Amino acid sequence: MRFIDKRTIGTLLVLAAPLVWADDSGYTALFDGKTLSGWIAERTDRFAVRDGVVVQDGGTGWLRSAKPYKDFEFEAEYRALKKGADSGIFFRASSASSSQPPFWPEKGYQLQVIDSVDSHLKIFGHGTAPPTYDRKADELAKVLKGPGEWQTIHLRVVGRRVEVSLNGARITVSDSVSLPEGCIGIQGENGQFEWRKLKIKSL
Repeated sequence: MRFIDKRTIGTLLVLAAPLVWADDSGYTALFDGKTLSGWIAERTDRFAVRDGVVVQDGGTGWLRSAKPYKDFEFEAEYRALKKGADSGIFFRASSASSSQPPFWPEKGYQLQVIDSVDSHLKIFGHGTAPPTYDRKADELAKVLKGPGEWQTIHLRVVGRRVEVSLNGARITVSDSVSLPEGCIGIQGENGQFEWRKLKIKSL
């Protein structure tokens, strides 16, 4: 019988483990490009993986992270496929969803993601007081791209402060979030979106 030393066993276990990359800046991937592993669909069947992206086909409910986050930086690329498409990013959201349509989190915050300068990157409260925020609509109009174009969104949440950037420009800032921790999620609503390169860094 041939024995394998502990170092070899350790190497084999590492090689067999699921690949979740972390880049030099400390981010960890939330999407492997093939499956929705690490995500939980809440009262929806409208999220799927196709051609290396998360496809969101309207409807209600939401797709949430399997684990909660407190202070973090989240980044992703998205694109609206048609004019007027409407979605959002939930953060510090409860894992429990409302029992009534549209079946979004019982508690949490929503960063509006919509193909419209008028409402894009506003912050709403669900089951909690909506935070006050400052939003630079003029700057947003300069950097917002049209349907079918990939855009980079960056969300930083530390304590009571929220900072949101789009395509490298800081747009929305709030210092009044009160919920301490919760899931990250993508909202199901109107129109179609695609998401890719989702990643997060705990702070």
